[in-house]
Amino acid sequence: MDRRVLDHTPEQLSEHCAIVYSYAVNPDEWELIDADGLSHRVRPRATMSTNNGDTARAAALAGSGVIWQPTFLIGEDLRAGRLIELLPDFRMPDIDVLAVYPSRRHLSAKVRAMVEFLAEAFNGVPSWDR
Repeated sequence: MDRRVLDHTPEQLSEHCAIVYSYAVNPDEWELIDADGLSHRVRPRATMSTNNGDTARAAALAGSGVIWQPTFLIGEDLRAGRLIELLPDFRMPDIDVLAVYPSRRHLSAKVRAMVEFLAEAFNGVPSWDR
């Protein structure tokens, strides 16, 4: 996948206007993981806050600032060059996806099938990143 990238250090993120996701665990601080697995915490200069990823994407496309969004929302924009990846050697922490159901003891076939489907669907590299 050929993507345009712009090399920065995590600390340089504070020099950019940022569009933060208000439902994040800590929207005032972004955690980035380097290739060695070390955590870097930065405080972006938030100029906009939203609880909607599509709104953050639209604001970034309009030039309002940098965003931290999943590739299922912005992958096509990265591939098309409408958005630029700032820190290609860093990643954000993984986010868990949980399936909550009453008990395994009397698990219905439908619930079991759904849990197995979700486990397979969220395992490995997602289809939108291939």
